Amino acid sequence: MKIALEYLTKNYLTVIVLLTIIVLVTITRRSKVFEKTGRIYIMIGLTFALSLIEFSEELIDRYDMNYRLLFYKAMLIYWLYPMVAYLFLRFTCDVKKKFLLSIPLIINMVITAIDLSGTMLVYYYNADHSFEGGPLNSFPFIVELFYVVLIGVYSFKILGRNNKSKGIILAFMVAVIAVSQILLNYDMPDIYIPTLISVEILIYYFYLAAIQYNETRDELVESQLALERNKNNLLLAQIKPHFINSNLAVIRSLCYEKPEKAVEMIDHFSGYLRENIQQIDDMQLVSFEKEMESVDNFVYLEMQRFPNRIEIVKDIQIKDFEIPPLSVQTIVENAIRHGISMTGEKGTVRISTIEKPDNIIVKIEDNGKGFDIDSVDFDGINHVGIKNVANRLKRILGGKIKVDSEIGYGTTVTFYIPKERANGSFLETDNKDSTGK
Repeated sequence: MKIALEYLTKNYLTVIVLLTIIVLVTITRRSKVFEKTGRIYIMIGLTFALSLIEFSEELIDRYDMNYRLLFYKAMLIYWLYPMVAYLFLRFTCDVKKKFLLSIPLIINMVITAIDLSGTMLVYYYNADHSFEGGPLNSFPFIVELFYVVLIGVYSFKILGRNNKSKGIILAFMVAVIAVSQILLNYDMPDIYIPTLISVEILIYYFYLAAIQYNETRDELVESQLALERNKNNLLLAQIKPHFINSNLAVIRSLCYEKPEKAVEMIDHFSGYLRENIQQIDDMQLVSFEKEMESVDNFVYLEMQRFPNRIEIVKDIQIKDFEIPPLSVQTIVENAIRHGISMTGEKGTVRISTIEKPDNIIVKIEDNGKGFDIDSVDFDGINHVGIKNVANRLKRILGGKIKVDSEIGYGTTVTFYIPKERANGSFLETDNKDSTGK
């Protein structure tokens, strides 16, 4: 127990840093980058072993143990310090021909192992525990310096690629390793060397964290690009090719029979396309009146394709509010395409708005085919856009949608929009806050 307390007293900095690393790794090990935590545990084990080996020399001297134990202690020290630098190189750098890089380490291990027989190539201990360096005494240091230089070169390459976070961390790691080796080579107190190595491991942890940050940032950028692509695809999906072709066919026939009617239809058709294509930023809002213009353009085109089949009834009690663009239009499209058109008879779509104490209510009702609410997931396939509209209404305005339908009787979609957010002023406030103005 006394020896253990003495070890902790002399190596408390090393132990604290290593325990800190273990805690950090334990907390973050579920991260994708930290699937490589086994590497960190290897380095922690080597550092702990080094601290014990360095401490063992003091015990050997104090209790006048067999001086041959110092040979084994020296051999392990000369093995482990270059090995630590080599592992840092392997773990942090995208090195090629890794086997060739291990050759200096292997040669060093062979030479220092031979000295167990007393050849004095690198080290030798006398019976009085005094140390003597051989002609190759600096070889382990040179091997370690070789790996440190390679890490330094790699760190500068990373900095040259504008990856500053990883490059700076690696450069700092090189500096710490260099200091530890200078201390070791010039017979500074060996007790500080494991502490410095434990600091290097901590730096390696932050190196992995930098990788995680960069990859997460790249994934975020890619997800944002994918979101933009999906929004464009959604908008293009809303403009059905069949719908476009059908309207163009109607316009073509009108050009021969009723040119003035064709011009009128082209105006509505271009307005419909413009509103759909311009709707790229789904965080913007449009006035309800503007939204109704999009609805009118779409309904007009449908009436030209299916004369006397569609009736629109409006009961607009309030119109001074804002709404996500194409939201009402999307529901009206669903009402006509998936409700009224399926009956083969004339149908009615009723659009109404009413002001309540807390909400503005927008209601779109049709007397079409209807459907079983429990059998539909609103996934954009059977009833295009309902789920998308609900998500946007909730995300932008904090509103909600309620869908009621009965087979054979029709469908009612109701928007509930909080009055305090219906004018869109909160968006301007958020933008000012984000810019600090």
